[in-house]
Amino acid sequence: MQTRLKLMALFVLVAMGLSSCKDDSLLAEMDAAQLASGRLGGTWAKPTSIVTPEGVPAEVFGAMRLVFTTDEDGKPSEFLAKDCPIVFGGSAGTWAVSGSQENAKVTLTGVTPVDEFTAKVSSGTLTISFKMGWENTDTGATGQGDFSVTLSRQ
Repeated sequence: MQTRLKLMALFVLVAMGLSSCKDDSLLAEMDAAQLASGRLGGTWAKPTSIVTPEGVPAEVFGAMRLVFTTDEDGKPSEFLAKDCPIVFGGSAGTWAVSGSQENAKVTLTGVTPVDEFTAKVSSGTLTISFKMGWENTDTGATGQGDFSVTLSRQ
């Protein structure tokens, strides 16, 4: 009986080892864009750690919610931004990504006024950074500066 249990345990360990090798080979077949897309894919919301140029209120990010979808091959497909009309116009667009999983450059098509940003992705957060022109409609002041916001995976 004890020998049978040992053989079952050995079989389970071998099966687990083979399945982990299969996963590693799948990752080896993916290109950098697919890996970065996989990390970005999904919904991100709840803006925190907001950085804006002097004179620009943090409210510019609103209740930002970003959605990145991928196609069946794991490549970028559709991009949608909600509840942040000053940064992203609210219409759906497409996206492309380059760089690494931890530090990617995202290029948007069909979305304005921001059409490019850098993205740093961890297991539960996404920090986007970009340069954008701005205008205070109350005072007429204008400028250009660096913006950044951290979002949580939803």
